[in-house]
Amino acid sequence: MTIELLDKDKNITMLKSIDEMPKNLSNIRSVQIINYSKEDVLIFEKLFEIDTAILSNSEDIEISSHYLEKENQLAFNFSFPYFSDHNKMDEVIISFILKEKIMFSFMDINFEKFIPEIKKQEHFDKIKDQPFITDTFLLLMIGIIPDYFADLTEVISKNIKTIYGGLLKENNFSEQRLNEITALKFNNLLVKESMNEFRRILHLLRKSPKPSPEIIDAILLELSDLTVVNEYVENNFERLDDLKDYISTRIDLEQNKIFKTLTIITMCISLPMLVAGIYGMNFKNMPELELEYGYFYAIVLIIVCFVGPLIWFKRKRWL
Repeated sequence: MTIELLDKDKNITMLKSIDEMPKNLSNIRSVQIINYSKEDVLIFEKLFEIDTAILSNSEDIEISSHYLEKENQLAFNFSFPYFSDHNKMDEVIISFILKEKIMFSFMDINFEKFIPEIKKQEHFDKIKDQPFITDTFLLLMIGIIPDYFADLTEVISKNIKTIYGGLLKENNFSEQRLNEITALKFNNLLVKESMNEFRRILHLLRKSPKPSPEIIDAILLELSDLTVVNEYVENNFERLDDLKDYISTRIDLEQNKIFKTLTIITMCISLPMLVAGIYGMNFKNMPELELEYGYFYAIVLIIVCFVGPLIWFKRKRWL
């Protein structure tokens, strides 16, 4: 477990266990707990007198499991998608609990390392002259998370364009491309679900009397931006469906071409086999058996039966 403390003077202290927590907690403004256990949560619950119930039911689909507002506490959580190793997208639940002047964040990974430094610095510059209180943290989170969703959506869009460009240069289509599209569709789905959770939380925050008017204005602005990002997410779904249909159609055409070729070959071979079968019956009264050039006649007939259909299919442009 890793604990990151931020005091009112904006000093950061890193701890490796709860035993290292300072005795005086009055100056602490933020407590970030990474890679925690259930036992750790219970200790923090007693130490700071917070209600951590929202951490236990974060997997439920109901919004009540993601947003809990009490008289002296505000808690919410949402899923956070991120690219792990091998360009695979995973997701974790990030939980925030705001009580009085302290913001608590519980997460299995440090999500901040997935936020570009430029973006973080840009938002930190906006609040550098403000005191670090819960409203300040809310303002920071409300600004950073929507930008992160926009960046993820842009990455997926670029990957889709890359596949589009590759398909235009390829003549052979394989199941690997379909698997890539399926993976991108799954990534896009994770972004959409996470973003919808976050939007619902923002809507509930907007109706709450706890946030300041400045926070409400920021929420309205970010909700508008998230609506635009959501349109891009939907466009990604449409383009992925188009890609999948295009590849499936091309694969079907290739298979039809193969079946057509096999049909032509079968047709061309079946007639010579018919001729060979007739003259291989060895009946006593077969007129051609007495012909001087009967063997050559049969060979020529077999060749004609093979070449004739080829010429016919060629004129029909099947070949």
